[in-house]
Amino acid sequence: MLNNVAVQWAIRRVLDYGGWIGTFVGGLLWFYSNLTPSQQSLIGGLVEGNWQDITLGSLIPFLVLVWSQIISFRATVKPQAVVEENGKLVTNTLAPAKEKEVKDAVQHVSSRKSLIEILTGK
Repeated sequence: MLNNVAVQWAIRRVLDYGGWIGTFVGGLLWFYSNLTPSQQSLIGGLVEGNWQDITLGSLIPFLVLVWSQIISFRATVKPQAVVEENGKLVTNTLAPAKEKEVKDAVQHVSSRKSLIEILTGK
């Protein structure tokens, strides 16, 4: 069974996925520990299925908190200004006056030496 390529691949990924799962679970526990006691009881009631014990005083602030996290996530993953190799801006988030500055920055980045070239003196 250990000679199977798929099993070997899964074994090599145990630490990687274990780290992801541990980070996710740790983040959830940290997030839960920073909630107020009424919000913690709200989550406990939701998990246990005690919907009748949930009060509006704990539900509304929790919904506001969840909504703010959704808005924050959406703002974080929103595409930023993308510059092509020729210096043209794909999205119109920069002013046209900045086009020359963007072209110079792209030219500078594309002509940079790699870390190995810098360290070896080439």
